[in-house]
Amino acid sequence: MTMERRDRLFGRSGFTLLEVMVALAILAIGLVTVMQLFAGALRLSRVNRGLTKAVFIAQQVMDDLVLRVDLKDGYEDSGEEEGYSWTARAEKLVGEDMKPNNEKDIQTADFIEQIGADDAVVPVNIFKLTVTVTWRHGNNPNERHYELTTLKTLAFHEKAQ
Repeated sequence: MTMERRDRLFGRSGFTLLEVMVALAILAIGLVTVMQLFAGALRLSRVNRGLTKAVFIAQQVMDDLVLRVDLKDGYEDSGEEEGYSWTARAEKLVGEDMKPNNEKDIQTADFIEQIGADDAVVPVNIFKLTVTVTWRHGNNPNERHYELTTLKTLAFHEKAQ
């Protein structure tokens, strides 16, 4: 059997070594990219898990703070939970012993303007409640913070000092 006849019978269709190497290189680049995407997604998942836990702790502490009827101006509390530290503060913005034109900050002035109480005494005690949660993520030396703020009103006859 001659070489020409063997080529016709078996054919020379196939891939060269160079084509196979290029195909493998493209496949390897694609696999490395996919692996990096998965690693990035896992990193983001850990960060989000930390933030979600901080939000949960802040909401729990805020719920306890909102239910208190014995709030005082300057009230402060703090604690730790599973590597997260929190601080809760209450600041009296408006109350029976304050006239609205003696505001402590711009937020109070805006609020008083919205309710239309210019010179009259506001019939409720208004407290600004703030909960701050701090934590560290992994080996990162920087602290992360989450702050939750709300307003609470107490009628004069309720315990507010």
